[in-house]
Amino acid sequence: MINERVMIIKLSELPNSEEKLQKRASKAWKINLDTIIKKNITHVVVMFQQTVIADYSIDDQAGYYLTGADAGRVWFNLKAYEGETPLKGKRFDYKTANPATTKDLGELLNLQVM
Repeated sequence: MINERVMIIKLSELPNSEEKLQKRASKAWKINLDTIIKKNITHVVVMFQQTVIADYSIDDQAGYYLTGADAGRVWFNLKAYEGETPLKGKRFDYKTANPATTKDLGELLNLQVM
């Protein structure tokens, strides 16, 4: 679905296992949970150095940390991506200082570097 909106998570360090990558991608992001809900975001891509290293879908739960160092940040359960437009392995010219953003899938695909 080209009209879907995706959440893009940009990492500055690469976790050393798939399990640690999924755990890191699922927590402590400074983004409004209402944005995720209202824009019906279910597709999450994780980028490292402009390349998508993981595709996930938001599973059944999401919320805010209420206390501690991550208070006010969003967490969500992730599962393997099962949608129609996998992005893992693709490279994009997507520059932003914010490590957690959302973008229309069609607009993101227009930024793909061949």
